[in-house]
Amino acid sequence: MSSTQRFLIFTAVLACVLAANPISASGRKKEFRSATTALPRVYAFKADLDGAVALPGNSEPASGDVAGTYDRETHVLRFNARFLNLSGPATNAKFFSAASIDRIGLATVAAPRPDARLVTGTAWLDQEEEQELLAGRWYFNVTTEKHPEGEIRGVVRLVNETNN
Repeated sequence: MSSTQRFLIFTAVLACVLAANPISASGRKKEFRSATTALPRVYAFKADLDGAVALPGNSEPASGDVAGTYDRETHVLRFNARFLNLSGPATNAKFFSAASIDRIGLATVAAPRPDARLVTGTAWLDQEEEQELLAGRWYFNVTTEKHPEGEIRGVVRLVNETNN
């Protein structure tokens, strides 16, 4: 490693240490009194799907999951949904917004080709949809011919927030 490379690495490490431990001219550590925290830009979410949460609940062996991200800057929702052991082909798969999981909500985003085992989708959310998603008021529901109100369902919950 050249001396220039060592110098650059040392400078980068020193900058990180000083940023993490700010020191005033008097040698005392600075206290940040009114530091504001920026809101995350990208949120990761998931939902575990099963029949017990469906309305009405059922004991089908079906299961599934949904995972994705929402970018507050672009207002783009991206998701992957997977369904297993449904009683028949899925007839519909959608995100819904509801005040609580024990209520039927308003359809928000439909998954393309719900009859597939793996569904990938992208949607643009308006301000109200964004607020409902980030407030934890969304669920994902998969219907079949045998269960037209929903065979599997799950609460969408935030699992991670990043400042990407």
